[in-house]
Amino acid sequence: MRESEAPSTSVDGAEPGEPDSVLVQIPADPDYLPILRAASANLGAKLGCTLGEIADLRLAVDEACGLLLRKGIRRPGETGAGHHIAARFTVDTSGLRIALATEAAGFTSPDTDEFGWTILTALVDELSWRVDGSTIHVEIIKRQAAGR
Repeated sequence: MRESEAPSTSVDGAEPGEPDSVLVQIPADPDYLPILRAASANLGAKLGCTLGEIADLRLAVDEACGLLLRKGIRRPGETGAGHHIAARFTVDTSGLRIALATEAAGFTSPDTDEFGWTILTALVDELSWRVDGSTIHVEIIKRQAAGR
């Protein structure tokens, strides 16, 4: 194949100009949260975040997962076994979007005056919480600073 006939895809298989996306699923257990914190740090560095911004991302992911774990209601006698937190990290030219989700038998809505919510909103540019059937979603967005 001549060079001009080479497929126009990037090294990771995504189409040129398409955002990079990473999906990680962990057990719904606080012992596994370091995996998601590490992924956010790595992708924040890829985006060109400063060390302070990377630390903020790690803390934001930790706090968002804590929110999912605290607000999701399990059935009586049900433990976290078999339950997962799915995290999709999407990096594009505008920033990093982290969509987190877990299944729950029920939920309590977050209190926007709660300390954890206040910290989380201070760490990210956008924060959303929604429930879709039995799935609780938290999405955080950290935009890339202008000039990077």
